[in-house]
Amino acid sequence: MSQRIKVTLKWIQILDNLEPFFKEKGEFRFRSRVSSDNRGGIVHETQFPETGYWSISDHPAWNKRHLADRVLFEGEVDDHLVIELFGEELDDFSANDELDHYRREFSGGVGEWPGRYGPGEDTAEDEATDDPESMSNWRICYHIEVI
Repeated sequence: MSQRIKVTLKWIQILDNLEPFFKEKGEFRFRSRVSSDNRGGIVHETQFPETGYWSISDHPAWNKRHLADRVLFEGEVDDHLVIELFGEELDDFSANDELDHYRREFSGGVGEWPGRYGPGEDTAEDEATDDPESMSNWRICYHIEVI
């Protein structure tokens, strides 16, 4: 049975701006891909910002970019969803630096997916597994809701 869902990105936090110590901010751009095997295959990609880049520091006081509820996906799925996020820091004189690739797959009943997914929000403290939304050089937070 299909259900309509919405995936909304809340914020991105940069832990390493991948720049030399004397440069306070990095120039970042991001891309998302939300896909499903359902309905013959669904793929929805978004780039943000739409043009240019965002200057983001890795200083704890200035390293979080709130995204005003950026919708990454809105549509019907049956029992499968994959959320992927990609980030890169732009360089003028060398190859761009890629941030860690984020990927999380959901399967089974769509009614079990709603919630907030961010660092420490969906893993028990005593689990030995890594928190998927907290990567080595960035963190993300998003929300899934049934609409």
